[in-house]
Amino acid sequence: MGDAWLSPDTCGVKLAEFEQMTRQMTRAAPALATLADQLWQTLNAAGVSTAPALEIRRLAAWATDAASDLRRRNLLAHDMDRQPGALRFCGLDGTYLTLPDRFTDQVAQYEGIRVADVLRRAAAGDRSAWDELNRIRPEDVTPAFAKALMASLGPGGLVSIPVALAKQLAGDMNLEPADGSLHHVGDGKINADAANARTALATLARALSYTTDPQSKGYLGDQFLTQLRDTGRAHFPPQAPPGNQVDGYQAVSSVLGASGDARFSPAFFRVVGHDMIAYDRQQRKNSPNVVTDLSGYFHLGNALDAGTTKVVREEGGLLGRKNGPPPQREILSPLLRTAAHSGRDAAQSLISGWHGPFSPKDATITKDSDLYYLVHDLRGDWGRTDHGKSLGEALRTAATGQDEVSTTLALQAAKALADTARSYFTPEVGKNEMRVNGDAVSDLSALRPAMADVLASHMDELHSVYREFHYTTEPSKSGLGNGDLDYALLDICRDAAAYDTLLKAQIVHARLAVDGAVAKGGDLTRNLEDILPSEGWMFGRLVEARTRSVQAEKARLDQVNAELAQRVNQLVGLIPVASLYSKAAAVPGAEAAGAKVTGRLTGVLENWITQRLAEKPDPTLLTPKSNTEAVQRLFTQMIASSMAEHGRFGGNDLRGKSFANRGDRPEMKSLESLGREDLSAFLRWAAVHARLDSADRVMQSTLEQGQKEVASHFGNEGGEHLPPSFTS
Repeated sequence: MGDAWLSPDTCGVKLAEFEQMTRQMTRAAPALATLADQLWQTLNAAGVSTAPALEIRRLAAWATDAASDLRRRNLLAHDMDRQPGALRFCGLDGTYLTLPDRFTDQVAQYEGIRVADVLRRAAAGDRSAWDELNRIRPEDVTPAFAKALMASLGPGGLVSIPVALAKQLAGDMNLEPADGSLHHVGDGKINADAANARTALATLARALSYTTDPQSKGYLGDQFLTQLRDTGRAHFPPQAPPGNQVDGYQAVSSVLGASGDARFSPAFFRVVGHDMIAYDRQQRKNSPNVVTDLSGYFHLGNALDAGTTKVVREEGGLLGRKNGPPPQREILSPLLRTAAHSGRDAAQSLISGWHGPFSPKDATITKDSDLYYLVHDLRGDWGRTDHGKSLGEALRTAATGQDEVSTTLALQAAKALADTARSYFTPEVGKNEMRVNGDAVSDLSALRPAMADVLASHMDELHSVYREFHYTTEPSKSGLGNGDLDYALLDICRDAAAYDTLLKAQIVHARLAVDGAVAKGGDLTRNLEDILPSEGWMFGRLVEARTRSVQAEKARLDQVNAELAQRVNQLVGLIPVASLYSKAAAVPGAEAAGAKVTGRLTGVLENWITQRLAEKPDPTLLTPKSNTEAVQRLFTQMIASSMAEHGRFGGNDLRGKSFANRGDRPEMKSLESLGREDLSAFLRWAAVHARLDSADRVMQSTLEQGQKEVASHFGNEGGEHLPPSFTS
């Protein structure tokens, strides 16, 4: 059991007393064995029970094992005491060497202290150190090893070692002597040294993940996180003149870039991650240049990138040469990618600062928030780096859940993106077109697929926001103004895959809403008229946003009209609701349908389409001529499918129909079993039999109304706005 006055699972050892105890146990074990043998002989000769002798023999065996274990621990304790980074505790009664309770952890702690010393040697240029380091794989790091390693190195060592290793690589890759002669280092040596550096960074990253997680046995405490935050803003090497120093966070970023699948805690992002963003914001105020990681600072190309097998030097990028732009490898991408694979709580802690069951008091995004800074203020810088891909990964993790924080972040991100989109989408009312700034519009191109996933997961909330704007022009509780979502959709829908994601999510939402209306019973026409307007408005908004976003490009504009028609041709409206929830799950009631389910069900829809096309590769009935006709047919499919599922068709009405079973009481065949001709006949018959003409009229008017409302938000300062695209 650990000593509570040190820390859980830890004990304190005085070496002299521990040595004495080990010797005593070593002498006691054979003495007990001898005593047991003598006693057994005496008791056996007397003809009485030998049980006491057997019990002493059992104790002797235990003492033998204990003595052996103590000797190993004693030897390890002395070895650890000789290490320069050994952990000690000074008390009133003397100095204790701190050790984990478990022997395996003691070995790991010894290895951690030893590797810390080896890393220092490698950073100092001792090439023999790499032979020892290469025996350690990052995936073998344990909490005990990590705790000893990081406690020995401290935050300063965590930063200074990567800086030294990067500087050594730079000396080989970018050396340009003052006399103009070029010192060439072979690619083989550079590749080997770069691989060693990547392994060292990965080991440090995994150790850092354990030692900054309060739930880990390797946690070094809140003070370590605070010290790491302060170290991130310090300069390294400390003795170097200004201009030749690297800031700590540049090294931390490179360590995070090597983290692989290591998961960091919300506490790390709340303390260190937030401060990295604040540091980056402060640096941008002082200089227009991107704050780079070590690879960017030292011009290392891909030398430190995970997965690199051959180092590619930067084009013409020897240090000191001025024949090209500086490498753009900013510090925030590794941080965001690490948050993305560390889980929802971690990503939310970084982006919002909220964590746990406590929802934010104010859901409105402010212009000084981290999220607004990342999406809006850094737009131009993302254009010079990864075009927002890492930001998208973090947002996808943080904001695709069904918790309140996820919903809030989704709408806040949409608001920030809308403000950004207004800077490069300009309505040209006189020309009836949307002018696009070709240079700026691609800055966040890699963010669009992720934002589509985020909004698709909150499709019901988007419906609520739009319904709210039908009754007021005041900003919603999310901070979204009337028209903000339309500009966000305008940007997102420029990407065909992102548009398809939103379209599929809306199809699923509409499918569930229609099924709920049919299952409700009573007047079907009235039930449908209650739910169809909201669905039609949303389809109209998506179609208008996609059309206006690519309007200037004729080839892509022609594609727009085919995208929705393609989904209709795939008969997505016929997907059974039970298939969406899987056959093993109960279908929720009409009240629950359409609420907070579309995000996870969109993939089910895609799988259903893929399977159906594999079984029936030519499902086309008759290609719609317009988006309006496509939506009308889509809802005919949905309504007819739900009516068939809920037994609304039956009896004599089906007699003689090719899509019904024969007999005295004809019943509908499974829609999945119908061929193209029978399916076409069923849809035509259902439209007439169920009197769906009123639903068609509602869908046409609401679809066009949705397009008109979107177009009305694309205007100029004079109050003029673009007409809906279907009038062009």
